Amino acid sequence: MANSDSDGGVPAQRLAFGRRLRALRRRAGLTQTAAAAAAGMDRSFYAEVEAAVHSVSVDRIPALAKALGVEPYELFQNHGGG
Repeated sequence: MANSDSDGGVPAQRLAFGRRLRALRRRAGLTQTAAAAAAGMDRSFYAEVEAAVHSVSVDRIPALAKALGVEPYELFQNHGGG
C-alpha cells in the first residue's frame, strides 16, 4: 500500500494523526480519560485512536479539538516533537 507505514500496514496518515492527538493531549495536560470524556468518547476508543488502531469520523473532529483546546485544523498540523 503506497500510503502505509512499514509498521503492520497502518496508514501513515492514521499514525500521524494519533501522534498529533497524543502530543496535543499532553500539551493540554490531560489524561486519556479526561480528553475522551471532554470529547464525549469512550476512553478505550480514544486510546486506540492515539495508538492508530482506529480512526475517527469527521463528525468527531470538532469535539476532539474543543477537548484539547485547539482549532480543528490544528489536529492535522505536524509541528514535530511531542
